[in-house]
Amino acid sequence: MKKLVILGISILAFINISFAEVKKIELPYFNWKMKDAPGKQEFEMYCLMCHSPGYVFDQSEGKTGKHLWRHVVYQMIEDFKAPIPKEDAEKIIKYLEENYSNTKMGF
Repeated sequence: MKKLVILGISILAFINISFAEVKKIELPYFNWKMKDAPGKQEFEMYCLMCHSPGYVFDQSEGKTGKHLWRHVVYQMIEDFKAPIPKEDAEKIIKYLEENYSNTKMGF
């Protein structure tokens, strides 16, 4: 009896799955054109392994002060264990401070 119940449940599950509708989802594509400047390569190498440029800049837009980037980069290193050497972290911070501070992010 137990085997019959398991067989019945399996058949119902199979029937339910076989009638499931498959939908295609198309995500928008954003071509982020990063500003060319010293530190861009380090930013792309370390930051974009986990984040999209849109995520980085949407999180910071409207916040004030260059101090934001130092805080964010070192938070990634200290709290989230991002494998960024200090020398490269300073290059990333300088790149972000000089190109993406206190402005609407124009690409």
